[in-house]
Amino acid sequence: GQTALALMLSGAQSEQERLAVYVDRDRIARDLHDLVIQRLFATGLGLQAVRRHPEAPDEVSERLDTAIDELDATVREIRQTIFALNTAEGDVVSRLRARVLREIAVAGTNLGFEPHLRTEGPVDSVVPDAVADQLVAALREALSNVVRHAHASSVNIHLQLTGDDVVLTVTDDGVGVFPGGRRSGTENIAQRAAALGGSCTIEPVRADGSGTKVTWRASIL
Repeated sequence: GQTALALMLSGAQSEQERLAVYVDRDRIARDLHDLVIQRLFATGLGLQAVRRHPEAPDEVSERLDTAIDELDATVREIRQTIFALNTAEGDVVSRLRARVLREIAVAGTNLGFEPHLRTEGPVDSVVPDAVADQLVAALREALSNVVRHAHASSVNIHLQLTGDDVVLTVTDDGVGVFPGGRRSGTENIAQRAAALGGSCTIEPVRADGSGTKVTWRASIL
């Protein structure tokens, strides 16, 4: 009896330690993306604006090009580090945050700017695989809608744990959803939430109907 109890306690302690590592990795990856990458990206945009100035001397333009290339390389290296942090050793399937970041990277290439991601809570360790799969697919469709229809200049993505739910919010500053527009994509997003017993709302950001906010929610229990 005591041996079995000791094994149970040891297993529980190991699980707590593993969860603590995941939480710490999530925090580090979040800080790298939300603080470091966004700052580098903003710096790169500023340098590009200077580079395009018609009065910039050729020598200055060449140095700016070199600096921009180095910033791009640094961002790629940091992204690789984030992916490594978000994939535990031996995991067959990448963890949720890494999958979300990959979708953001793809969308960023098509949009011409980097969507901003903010996460709250240990999403990698508590969101079931089935829910994560639907969430990532919903995010992909939401971002695809932004790329194809929104004409947006910024996109904010918020991934958080709220009680027993995981909540994904995608907000853009584009033209908004008009009657007859973006129907198939938005319906697919809602259906993915409904399949899990969750919910999805799609609403304008501003009173004039511009901007779009997609809020996707599903239980993690």
